[in-house]
Amino acid sequence: MTLKEKVLALLKEEAIPATGCTEPLAIALTAAHAYKQVPGAIRKLDLVLSSNIFKNARAVGIPGTKHKGVKIAAALGTTIENPKMDLNILSSLNEKNISSAMKLIEDDLVSFVIDSSLPSLYVGVNIETSAGKAEAIIADRHTNLIFLQKDQQIIVDKRVADPDKYSDNLDFLLSHKLDELIEATLSIEPSSLDFLIKGAGTNLRIAKAGLNLQEGLRMGEKWQELTAKGFLSEDLANKINCYTSAASDARMAGLQLPVLTVAGSGNHGLVATIPVSLVAENMAASEKQTASALALSFLVTLYVKAYTGRLTPICGCSIAAGSGCAGALVYLLRGTTAEIIMAVNNVSSTAAGMICDGGKAGCAFKLSASVTMAWQGAVLAKEAVTVPAGNGMVAGSIEQTLTNLGRLCKEGMQNVDSTLISVLSPGHKN
Repeated sequence: MTLKEKVLALLKEEAIPATGCTEPLAIALTAAHAYKQVPGAIRKLDLVLSSNIFKNARAVGIPGTKHKGVKIAAALGTTIENPKMDLNILSSLNEKNISSAMKLIEDDLVSFVIDSSLPSLYVGVNIETSAGKAEAIIADRHTNLIFLQKDQQIIVDKRVADPDKYSDNLDFLLSHKLDELIEATLSIEPSSLDFLIKGAGTNLRIAKAGLNLQEGLRMGEKWQELTAKGFLSEDLANKINCYTSAASDARMAGLQLPVLTVAGSGNHGLVATIPVSLVAENMAASEKQTASALALSFLVTLYVKAYTGRLTPICGCSIAAGSGCAGALVYLLRGTTAEIIMAVNNVSSTAAGMICDGGKAGCAFKLSASVTMAWQGAVLAKEAVTVPAGNGMVAGSIEQTLTNLGRLCKEGMQNVDSTLISVLSPGHKN
């Protein structure tokens, strides 16, 4: 395969529709895999979760319900007849599913432990029913089933001796410089990128729904009111902020609408698409230009993730999706590859201090900050303004800067999540 073909294949693999926050969905999906092996009256449902899965699942709304949390996500995964075994598993919940799941929790049949020694993305489910026992594990990616066992029969086993060595489909990106990947991405035929155009439209729909949302923080509604009062300016930058934060607010509140994700995250998908769509519309960009910009946004997001990991102590919506968005905005502003890389440098170096303290309503504020940095980083890069080498962790190349960022995430902040868990859930031992 040529590099262009590899990039296109990666974009298709990573641009996944999801209804709801992806961490509760991964929990529900793992539970569904286990229950499917031993359908019957549930006697116990035990979970083992990585710190990152827990922190991102504990406080977000479950789509189509008024509930939040790890236990309800797992319980719901066992109640759906013929579930979709993907990130739309909770897209068609009914009252029977919800009441059955709540009964499991009320009867104290659902429990979980948090293990900070596990890989960042890990969900293990052990279930016992009247039909037997089963175990399922999803790791590395939100839909990646690595182990499935029914009673003594092992059905799937893709585990590795060292859990930190799970291969990632992003790894090949590390063998290429960013300018090479940008060139390959921009050479992809726009007709091959229809899935991104459609997905961006899906993300704009949840943004527009969020503008009048009467749940969550009501951020879109209040943002518009503040704009009408003159406290916020009525311009493109403000519209980008309003739409993106409203979309996040709707998603975190559990609005039952799908979004297009990237790198396993719906909020990453919102940052990577909504500003790009709005700027493309403002500039009357062609569908070809818009498609290429969206592909570039996703590519850069994934490139940063290849260095930092999928779930990180630092907010990926800012350092990864914000960088991708900034690069795409420079492209729409008729910028050069060098200016695109300047924008990525501006955002990735500036956003490095934003901690990820889990999925929640407050993510709307973080997405607002992320797209603000993306817009400012992009327009300043167009004027040849970028953070120079030697400033903090910024190095002589974007690849070395991202290597430094990866070290910060994996080495310098390795205790952040375990400390955070002790704050979020004091009663749980790591």
